[in-house]
Amino acid sequence: MTTALSDAPTRPAGQLSLLAQAGYGVGQIAGQVFRDVPSLLLLFFMTNVLGIEPALAGAAIFVPKLVWGVGCDMAVGVLSDRWKQRFARRRWLLVGAVGAPIALILLFHVPALSVTGRVAYVAIAFSLYMMVFACFSVPYLAIAGELSSDPHQRTVLMAWRLVFTAAGVLVGGALSPYIVQSLGGGQPAYEGMSRVLAVICPVALVLAFFGSGRAARQAAVAPAPAHVRLSLGQALAVLAAPRFSVLLAANLMQLAGSGMAYASMLYFLTYNMARADAFQLIGGLVIIACAGIVVAQPMWVALARRVGKKPIYILSAAGYGLSYLAWSMSADAGTVAAYAFSFVAAVFNSGWTLLGFSLMTDIAGEDQAHAGLYSAAWIAVDKIGFALGGTLLVGLVLSGFGFDAARAVAGLPQTARALTGVMLAFGVVPAVLNITSAALFWRFGRD
Repeated sequence: MTTALSDAPTRPAGQLSLLAQAGYGVGQIAGQVFRDVPSLLLLFFMTNVLGIEPALAGAAIFVPKLVWGVGCDMAVGVLSDRWKQRFARRRWLLVGAVGAPIALILLFHVPALSVTGRVAYVAIAFSLYMMVFACFSVPYLAIAGELSSDPHQRTVLMAWRLVFTAAGVLVGGALSPYIVQSLGGGQPAYEGMSRVLAVICPVALVLAFFGSGRAARQAAVAPAPAHVRLSLGQALAVLAAPRFSVLLAANLMQLAGSGMAYASMLYFLTYNMARADAFQLIGGLVIIACAGIVVAQPMWVALARRVGKKPIYILSAAGYGLSYLAWSMSADAGTVAAYAFSFVAAVFNSGWTLLGFSLMTDIAGEDQAHAGLYSAAWIAVDKIGFALGGTLLVGLVLSGFGFDAARAVAGLPQTARALTGVMLAFGVVPAVLNITSAALFWRFGRD
């Protein structure tokens, strides 16, 4: 019998080895970097370095995610289903490895243009970024449903994915701000940071290509059925089945909330907590959060097996929202309290993320003919939710409460009303979204 993060001395047929599980999971480093760096840094870069008004900057990020992100996700999902007999899903990881450096470097190398020109450049560069992200993120998730027919084994596999999520969060949320701060904080600093990431992400994807191949050779599952071409209406009918659509809707709300909290964290630390060392502090908070993610995985795996996936999913979603609500109202509590809030929030975050992925891969594993379609919809909602919360909603809330980009560029403080907007974006609205998602899945979701 296996534990969450280790192998038994004798592995049953079809049971994935420790190396195979880790080999698959390492690809999440690239996925997490691609997901987190724009969410954490791009809006702040556009407002505080490029001097673009928050609502306009948020729209410039959200629209490409909505149009190119979703469109490319669905296209790659359908193609990875259609071509899987002659172009294995793991080969898409190599496509991502080639495109990732180009997309990362272009995103922060913004030329000296007018405000309109800079906004247009970021929107175009981010559209390319979304295309590259889709090429590897959708097939990568679909692979998980093909590696085991055992629901618990899939949960273990997703736990490994979350372990490497922590590594990706360290790179995107701690290393990246550190590089920006150490290089002086201006645009050249962001450009230098992007060049470092342009090395890390391809390496992770190439390792995952070989690791997922090893896992596929060990997996004792029946060959996936041939792809059946679906009309748009048939595809929508597959996705609209209550078992999947309710889970997807709950996940959308959770991601919108977590995206808001993540994108507004630098604003909260800089203005509400009045920390001149916000970029340094956020690195420590991310390290603590990563520790919470890693140590929580065996606990969530054990609880899901004993109690069931649905109640643990609901518990962790509600706990995550309440953690950020308490944090947003404790700006004066100090550094130690911030570390504690970061740890607790990360533990709950890793719970609903793990169980959401596990429930999705259960559905995809039982219907492998449409695994790419399910994965495409899941990744698309991940991008929409994180972008909706982390760019559009944060930008609208900050602009609505009078956040002044010109004062931010000049290093001047914001008004009390603007600080209220930051608090709402950081904790109050995310709490409402996560608690609502927990209630939705409690009422309509299926284990």
